[in-house]
Amino acid sequence: MMRAVVDFQGESLELETPEERVVACWRGPEGLDPGEAASAIGEALQAPREFPALREMIVPGDRVALALDPTIPGPGLVVEQVAAVLEAAGVDRETLTVLVPRAASAPEEGQRLGGVRVAVHDPDDRAGIAYLASTREGRRVYLNRLLTDADVVLPVGRLGHDPNLGFRGPWSVLFPGLSDRETLRVFRDHALPRPGMQAGPGARARLDESIEVSWLLGTQFYLGIVPAARGLKEVVAGRDAAVREQGIAAVERGWTFEAPSRAELVVAGVGGAESAATLEDISAALDTATRLVQHGGKIVVLSRAAGAIGPAVQRLMGLDDPREFMAALRGHEADEDYPIALRIAQATAWCDVFLSSALDPQTVEDLAIVPLERSDQARRLAASSGSVTLVSRAELTHARVVDDE
Repeated sequence: MMRAVVDFQGESLELETPEERVVACWRGPEGLDPGEAASAIGEALQAPREFPALREMIVPGDRVALALDPTIPGPGLVVEQVAAVLEAAGVDRETLTVLVPRAASAPEEGQRLGGVRVAVHDPDDRAGIAYLASTREGRRVYLNRLLTDADVVLPVGRLGHDPNLGFRGPWSVLFPGLSDRETLRVFRDHALPRPGMQAGPGARARLDESIEVSWLLGTQFYLGIVPAARGLKEVVAGRDAAVREQGIAAVERGWTFEAPSRAELVVAGVGGAESAATLEDISAALDTATRLVQHGGKIVVLSRAAGAIGPAVQRLMGLDDPREFMAALRGHEADEDYPIALRIAQATAWCDVFLSSALDPQTVEDLAIVPLERSDQARRLAASSGSVTLVSRAELTHARVVDDE
């Protein structure tokens, strides 16, 4: 028998499975301890790639906007390290603003993060959005006014795979993350591929456009965070192109998981110990697991995720057949939770889905998903399956199957 482990939200589930039934097991890359993480952030800001140190970009009295991805590991630590450098360069902490996209994982308006006031972007607030310029392709770019009014904009983002741009990072925090509602809708319309595909059509063009918007804003310095299974793995800072190149390589190296074949059952763990998991994390884990499971097989998602159900997901509730889900979502592409609903629709149409979470069990059932009262019920499903793949931090993992290629 083989002892296999799946991690989720600071917990672990051990499975005793015959070794010949285990297709693959993935737990993600190891992270730095808190002291090493703080040093890595400080060193990256002091010696960035192909760019002067952050303090040399600053004129005393500058108004600085920190465009922050709230899903980075340890956001408070990152903001504190950046704020310390800016203060030493003559920036009053009270004139520094942390601007975050509106998301389930985001801090609230007016909250302090690393000692700095937080502002939450509202894509529907026309008074809070300003026209910046037009891209080479003719797209009119609108961004949060705090960005266009700032003397210095510093984007800080989690580096990772993304169905929209191919790769997310500091560039995607700015655009489309802090743009207007219509831009977000257009980007979502082209975002999600079918199970087993790579990023959606035109992802490279949208990535290039995102980088172009940074140039139009006058922002060339990025701070990218590569997450680990726990905490952060790597910090990349410097000129936009250098961060993009090094960051993408680090993500590919650290978060690409390759299984030899599809499995009858995939057990996917969601979330780390340091942050709450969301419905968006569950949907990302479903996308990863769908790439690894056989058609008609089973996916078990282990989490403690909770959160409100958005309008697109509500469209799926109560339908008798998951094959009706895609039709039910037509016309709802503008909903913020449309990517979440689409991933749920794709997964439930592909296989049977079981979920351990903090969501209401009836809500889970209404989505054609079987709620699990206890995470250890996954053991019974594994015992009755001919083949099993186990994936921790599935929401961060980019998976592919050798047999499919």
